[in-house]
Parts: sequence; structure tokens; C-alpha cells
Amino acid sequence: MEDKRAIVYPSLLFGILFLLISITGYLQIRITQKNIGNLLLDEGEILFKHVKREIDLNLEYLDQLDRSPSLITPNLITLMSYDEAIVEDLYNLIHSTPDVPRELPFSNLLAMDDKGRTIFRRGAITVPPARVKRLLSGQLGTVVRMPDAKDRTLFMGVRLKDSMVFVVLNDGELRALRKKLVVKDILEREEKGFNIVGITVYDSTNSPFVTLVGRKDKAFTLRKTLGSRFLPGYTLEVLISRQPADNTLKRTAFSFIVMLLLLALSGALSTYAIFLLERRHRDKMKDVEKDMELKERLVSLGRLASGMAHEIRNPLNAISMSAQRLKREFTPEKDREEYYKFIDIMRGELLRVNRIVEEFLLSTRSHVPFVTENLYTFIEELVMVLTEKARSQEIVLANKVDSVITLECQKERLKQALYNLVLNGMEAIKNGGTIEIATELKGKTVELSIKDSGPGIKAEDLHTIFEYYYTSKDKGMGLGLPISYMIVKDHGGDIKVTSEEGKGATFTITLPLIHPVTGEQTSTPDRIPK
Repeated sequence: MEDKRAIVYPSLLFGILFLLISITGYLQIRITQKNIGNLLLDEGEILFKHVKREIDLNLEYLDQLDRSPSLITPNLITLMSYDEAIVEDLYNLIHSTPDVPRELPFSNLLAMDDKGRTIFRRGAITVPPARVKRLLSGQLGTVVRMPDAKDRTLFMGVRLKDSMVFVVLNDGELRALRKKLVVKDILEREEKGFNIVGITVYDSTNSPFVTLVGRKDKAFTLRKTLGSRFLPGYTLEVLISRQPADNTLKRTAFSFIVMLLLLALSGALSTYAIFLLERRHRDKMKDVEKDMELKERLVSLGRLASGMAHEIRNPLNAISMSAQRLKREFTPEKDREEYYKFIDIMRGELLRVNRIVEEFLLSTRSHVPFVTENLYTFIEELVMVLTEKARSQEIVLANKVDSVITLECQKERLKQALYNLVLNGMEAIKNGGTIEIATELKGKTVELSIKDSGPGIKAEDLHTIFEYYYTSKDKGMGLGLPISYMIVKDHGGDIKVTSEEGKGATFTITLPLIHPVTGEQTSTPDRIPK
């Protein structure tokens, strides 16, 4: 349940945050899209005003030039240059429709065969025989007469494969074509200078007047009445490329999507990290609670043991004093030697019980001063004490402790803790095996390991072996390991056990080389000194 909460709550919070950021990002993209549309509209308006101004200015000069050919526009465009362009366009137009001259959009048109006979005539056009003769002779392919001050018409004759076509453009037609060329020249210049993909001027009948082809599906379209006095009723349509704007919008959207993906990834990782930290914290707190609970139990055990030891020592002293008085004052007349021997045995056993009580009291005293001891030396003392018992069980005790390691400790108490651990391993092995005691320096601490070759500890028992009254033996109170645990903790250290069934167990004790409260009482709470 707690694991689910550790995942659900952060995930829900992150989901709400992700949703809010997504909505904000979507609205921001829409605002950006709208702003880009407004920018394109403003760009179209600026272009529209510029094109209108250029058209009015150039057509104004064209009108004046038409009246006075000696005038020159600011762009050095003369009437002759426009007329030459008209001649070139007219020549191309005639050659593109050789078989259907009737479709040519001119009011004065004449078509003859290769014999000089009239095929088609439109308007009051007359062609001098000399020009017809030049074309028929094959000397020339085209005859042209440009307009001048006396005759403002333009005459052109073109020899085709089997016919001849003659066209006379009157003053009105020339004016219209000149306007068209001026507008086309302006639009071509503007298309190069602006972000334009297409631009069209429609006449008053909504027919294309000048067109620069563009694709409307990928462009922003702006169409407005031109409002020029030289082109009344004309409309200008501008196609502005959306590609730069779309690219900007795509980059913005892509960046936002990448940000959301990174946010989602970081959120997932963060949620997982929170879950791991929460579980680790919970496990740590459980260990702390377990340690505190065990420590409280051991403190209670220490208090109980101290009280019981005092209570036991008092009658022991009384019994010992009574035994001394019996030996001194109540000597029997016969069997005196046996009597003295019996009294000595009784006093010896009383001293042994008293020594056991003293050792038990020593194991619970945390106020004993800390002194610097050679670790190898008192481990060797411990091995010597247990050697005889080990031999009887065919167990090899191996002291592999580094001989140069010294640490501050309560020697007798720490020896008692190690004694309990080694003895526990010997009882687990029973007959035939090894117990190895080794050390490893790690910075300001030393790791002391006690490894046995016994049957090991069951996995389900690893978390309970330091609880008092726990024992897997037929005999015993289960106090040895808890007392060892308490002593190690009083030294500012820690004790861990690893085991695999059938391969023995290893107790690892970590101790500081220099105790933080050397020579003073340790920080174990609620410990009542003797």
C-alpha cells in the first residue's frame, strides 16, 4: 500500500503539471501562429502599398513620356524600350498562333497567303505593296514600323510558312500594352525583393492582367482593390510564402514536443527516484526502529541483569561468610578432613558463581573506560581461552588479525562480545571445522570478521538472531548474540551477518579505531551504571 502511494501521488502530481504545461504550450503555439499570420498580413499590406505607389509613379511618368517622348523616368525607361518589348511579344504571339490568326486580340489584323491574296481582315488596315513584296520575296521575315510623333500606331508584318500576318496597333492598344509592361516590370522587381511566391493584377472584369504564377496552397493570400487612377477597378493579389513562418512554427512545436518528452522522461525518472528514496527511507526507518527496539530491550535486559546480579551477590556473600564461619568455628571431632574439603568445595563454587555474575555485570557496563589495545593480542588471548574446547570438537581456530592494528575499546567487554560470537560458531559447527578471525582496515575503521564453516543460518532467521531470547539450540537462553550486539553498539560500531545454508556464517564487526567519546560514558540512552 505504501509503495502504491509512493508511486501514485508523485505520478498524479506530475500528470497534473504535465497537463498544465501541455495546455500552456498549445495555447502558446496558437498565439504564435496567430502572430505569424498577423506578421504575414502586415508584410502583405506593406507590399501592397509599395506596389501601388510604384505603379502610380511609373504610369504617371509613362503618361508624361507618351505626351513628351524626350522625358525619362527615374528608372531610365524610355518609350522606345517599351515599344521594342511590345514588338518582341507581338512577334512571339503571332508565331504561336500561325493557323488561327483570327484569335489574335487586335482590332487591325490582315492575313494573306503566299500569293498575296487576302485570307482574313479585321479593321481598316492597309499594307503598302512594297512591304508585302519584301515578305513574299523572302528577303525579310519581318517588317516593322515603330510609332513616331506623326503616326502613333505600330505596324508589324510577319512571314509564316504558308502565309503572312500584318498587325497595326493603334494608340489605345499601345497604351494598354505599355501599361501592362510597366506593371509586369514592377511586379518582377518586387517579387525578387520580397518574400513573394506569386502576384497577380486583375482588370476590371476580374481577368488576369499581369500574372506571376504561384501556389496558393503554400502561401498567405492578400487580395485588395488597387485603387490606382491609371488602373481603375483593378485588383492586386499577393501570395506571400508561408515557408519561413511554417518552419519557425514547426521548430517551435518540435522544441515544445521535445521539451514535453524530456519532461515526461524526467518526471518518470523522478517518480521512480522518489519511489526508491521513499522505500529506502522506509527500510532505513524500519532498521532504525528495529535497532531502537532491540536497544531498548537490551537496556531493559541490562537493568534486569544488574538488579538480579546485585540480588544474587548478597546471598552469595552471606553463604560465603557462613561457610568461612563453619570452617573456623564448627569443626567436627571426626571426619575433619572430609569436612574441610567439603567446605572448600562449597566456597570454590560460590567464588565461581560470583565470578560468573561479575562477568555478566561487566558485559552490561557501558561506563568502563576506553583504552588503546592491540587487537591481535586480545584476540590471541581469546583463542587461547577457547583452544581446549576447540580441540575437543576438532575445530581449528585461526587468528589472522593484523598484528599492528590498535583501537580504543573496553577490552573485557569487547572480548566478551567476541567470545560470544566465536562460541556461537563453535556450537554451530559441533564437530570438525574451522573458525577464521580476520581484519581489514578501511580508513578510520576496522572490519573484524568471524567466519565459521558450520551449517549456516536460515534466511528467515537472519533478521532475528540479535533479538534476546532467540536461539536455535536445545540449551541456552539466547542472550549471547544480543549482548554482543549491545557491546559493539556501545563501541560506536555495527555488526552484520551474512550466511548461506550449508556454507557457514560470517559475522562482520565494524569498529572505529578511535572512539568518539574516549574515556567517557558512551551515548547509549537510559543505561544505569553500577
